[in-house]
This record gives sequence, structure tokens and C-alpha cells, in this order.
Amino acid sequence: MSLTGLPLLVLSAVASLGALAGTVWFWRGTAWWRPISRTAGVLACEALILFTAGLVVNRSLEIFPSWSALFNRHHAAPPPTVVADPTTRLDVWLHARAVEGARNGLVFEWRPGGVGSWHLAAAPVIYVPPRYFTATAARFPVVVVVAPTRAGPAQGAWDPRKINQVVPHADAEVNPAVLVFLRTDHPDETVLTEVLPGQLDEDLRTAARGWAVVGVGADAGFTALARDPLRFWFAVAIDGAPRPAPPDELAWQATLSIIERPPGHGSVQVVARPEDRLPAAFQWVYRQLPAPLAAPLTGPVDPNAPR
Repeated sequence: MSLTGLPLLVLSAVASLGALAGTVWFWRGTAWWRPISRTAGVLACEALILFTAGLVVNRSLEIFPSWSALFNRHHAAPPPTVVADPTTRLDVWLHARAVEGARNGLVFEWRPGGVGSWHLAAAPVIYVPPRYFTATAARFPVVVVVAPTRAGPAQGAWDPRKINQVVPHADAEVNPAVLVFLRTDHPDETVLTEVLPGQLDEDLRTAARGWAVVGVGADAGFTALARDPLRFWFAVAIDGAPRPAPPDELAWQATLSIIERPPGHGSVQVVARPEDRLPAAFQWVYRQLPAPLAAPLTGPVDPNAPR
């Protein structure tokens, strides 16, 4: 039973009312066990009412989206990278793997039409979180991760054979996102801010705003903030020196530099071990990301319709 689902909330409310009715029913009397039943009834009512109130608040704010997040359990990593069938629509291909993806997410190579003109060293790799397969009406923010062709964990990037071990495990994070891993020595600004988002919007349920870019040894992230501030809100630079924020950074945007040694000034996060920098970037980004949202209305709205 889902922690944020309506059945649990209804069950808790019914149990609270039942405990209250039982306490009132057994309150009167002079039997020796009456004081014990009264005390137990009052405690049960208090506990159930507090539990119900907590469920209401959690359902509204999504503080803990799942039982695993509440108890801080460590989930298994998603399965190793698979290759999406280029002859099948991506949404159809993902639907066929919904049972597998709903457990721990799914990592796969993505080969959209025209990807050869993107000047990438390898096909993009996408991570889709478990909630993508269960919250089928939600649109998810995207985190684009860009790294040079030969950069590995020692340079703050990732091992292409172990991407499933780098991504956040299951729904351990409050706001899950779609992750896109790109390998290129010369990031193309048009591909990053126009072509890639347009293709993702066609193939996946992605949000129109609240995206982030993580650049390993590149200025791709900060460039995206300047070129498309409505879509890209956050950027992280993983490098040996802090990068200046774009001069036209807007109020809702945020940037972070992750470096090896503390500089004399600047807003940075110091992470000495290179292999820990990408996970640190994900932790920071996930704290900033907006929650997945329902798809916007596309048809006309009747102003006289009841709300």
C-alpha cells in the first residue's frame, strides 16, 4: 500500500474513528479493567489521529514519496545498460518494460533519428526513475550530464559500463528526474539547448522547465542557463577550478562548481575524491529540482465549468 496513496489515508481515518468509538463505548463501567481500557483507548486515538494527520501532510507536500524513503532503505541499482530498439517508438518500448522499470528504474542507450548529426562520441544513455513507470500522468524534469569522450571516474565523470551504479538508486531522492548522459569533446550549444530537449519532449514525458545540466570539465551547463533560462534552471561544473556564473543568471537559476581544492573565493563545493564529484553533483541537483508535475491542459478551458 503506497505511503502517499488514498487507500492508506482512508484506512487510517476509519481506524481513528473506530478507536474513538470503541473508547467511548467502553468508557463507562466499574469493572477493574475499565481504567486499563480507557488508557489504551486514549493512547490509540492519539496515535491514530497523529498518524492520519501525518499522512495528510505527507500526501500534500510529498516529503516521503515512498516507504523506502521514509525508512531510508538502500535500494538495488537499476539493471545494466540495455539498448532501446530504434525501430520501436520509445514510449512503446518503455511500456513493455514497465514491470522491470518500476522496481529500480531503467538505464538504456537511446538512438533517436538524426543522432548522428549531434557529434557525440557514443549514443546517449538515459536513466528513467521508477516513478516514471508508476506516475503515468506526470512529466519529469531532466538532468543532462555532459563529459569529454575519455573522461572517467578519475576525472569526475563515469564509467560507461557502470552507469547503473552512478545514478540515484530507486526513489531514494525526493524529486526523481530523467538523466541523460552525453559524451562529446566539443559540446554543441544548439544540440544541447534545442535539438536534444525537442527530441526528449517527443519521446518521453519530460517537463518543459526546471532542467539541470552537469558539465564535467566543460562550460556546457552555464551556457545552457544563458541560452534557454526558461527550461534550464540549474547547472553544475565539475572541474579543477570554479567557473563564473553567467552574467545574466536569473532569480530562479542556481549554479555550483565542484572542485578539488578550496579557492580564494567563489561559491563552490570542495570534493577531493574525483569519483565522488558526480554523486555530489546529483545530490545538489536533486535538492533543487522541482517535483514531477501533471501534464498541462491542452484543450480549451470552459470558464463556467464547476471547479
